Amino acid sequence: MSRLTTLSPNAIKAMFSQETDEQLITLVTITDPTQPNQPVRLANGFTGRLASLTTDEEVVYGVTSRGQDYVYLPLDITLPNEDESGIGDCSLVFNYVTQEAVELIRANLTTATPVVIELILSGSPDTVEAEFTGFYVVNATYNAQAITLALSAINYNREPFPSYTFTPKYFPGLF
Repeated sequence: MSRLTTLSPNAIKAMFSQETDEQLITLVTITDPTQPNQPVRLANGFTGRLASLTTDEEVVYGVTSRGQDYVYLPLDITLPNEDESGIGDCSLVFNYVTQEAVELIRANLTTATPVVIELILSGSPDTVEAEFTGFYVVNATYNAQAITLALSAINYNREPFPSYTFTPKYFPGLF
């Protein structure tokens, strides 16, 4: 069953209405395997200022969901397909490129980096409407206008079973 069929009526209304007070916000959590206690949390919308990150010199907007701050950053997302062959691939396009972001990609996206995508409503940010887990960054490209992360999930339907063949190398007791 699709995760999108579990959306609340308010979320469906926010997705398909021409005018609504609710905004469907995508939360993205990118966890560097070398620093699992310091994930990068981003949102494609905001509900207000983030008091913990706002200083006298800089005002930071975003969403606070379940006690975690997600920084607002314009991004486009292509959600994965769900069909009988399993979960498809998806992509994130960040329309804000800085030198710090490029350095972060070069230094940290060399290993399988897990990504969690969640959908929430602006009126109830602590309620997750849909969650997409199990994705990893498989490719990162960037230019002067955008950073694109290609995400893929492990598809167990394509994995061979059993993973080993019964040969003397792997199963010497059989021969």
